[in-house]
Amino acid sequence: MPVPTPPPPDRLPALLAGAVPEPVRAGRWLTRGTLVSGISGFGLLLTDAALGVGGDAFGAAGGALVVAALGAGVGALVVRSGAPVYPHLGRYRAQWQAAGANARQLAILDEAHRLRAATPPVGYRDRRTTVNPLADAYAIFTSPAWRDPWLADHQLLIDPIAEAAEILDHLHRVTGLLGEVREQRRQLPADSAAGRTYAGYERALLGALDDGLRRSRALTAYRAEVRRLESVLRVSRALPAAEAFGDRVLDVVSQSARHELAAQQLDDSREQLRMVEHGLREITDLLGSAPELPARPRPPG
Repeated sequence: MPVPTPPPPDRLPALLAGAVPEPVRAGRWLTRGTLVSGISGFGLLLTDAALGVGGDAFGAAGGALVVAALGAGVGALVVRSGAPVYPHLGRYRAQWQAAGANARQLAILDEAHRLRAATPPVGYRDRRTTVNPLADAYAIFTSPAWRDPWLADHQLLIDPIAEAAEILDHLHRVTGLLGEVREQRRQLPADSAAGRTYAGYERALLGALDDGLRRSRALTAYRAEVRRLESVLRVSRALPAAEAFGDRVLDVVSQSARHELAAQQLDDSREQLRMVEHGLREITDLLGSAPELPARPRPPG
């Protein structure tokens, strides 16, 4: 019968206490495995070539050596980089990094995601809503209101990432113990002393579960308050923005007087041009008509 693999140790308490996360160095094993595969492939290809199954022996060997060299290079690159790997955080790592999470926060979030995946769904007993502290933490962490300088002093009162991680760690521990207690109760008579003892444990754990749910509900309420604060900040910033925009409008409107004066000047100039045109027409009509000669005088008598 295979021995069950024990779950990995809970790293959240140490990380929350300030421990520096250790990077996962998978490159060393990747290098060894790739080299072994490359050498094995080289031997197989060389054997096939010698037996006439494959093509050129040196071509096959060269291809295998290239694969092995590439694999060794990739593995060495991973080892040299020393970059931490967050398999449980997955695609959310890029989003948290873009939001400004540092290496320690990413390690906490990675462990929190692992515990959330290993914890059965926990709801608020309304059969509709399940606990999701990580979503609340992300909404708070990325909120422009929470990062606003006006709120800088209040940020010291709460760390949404630590809050979500502690909630998930608590729920994970409580649900795990509840599962063990209920399994023991199923195996014992209800009226036995051990059965009554485990029943007391179950009531205590359910109370602890309620404590975790209340904290999770408080984090959700904090998220809603941060969202309302975003609206307040938008309104408070709207008046200075409107005043700044009004300066631009006033600058444009102030040009209207100049344009009105220019239009009046154009109208006056148009009237002058009309008078000049009228004078030119009179001269042109005068020059274009036949001159009237004086009448010839009649002879006397």
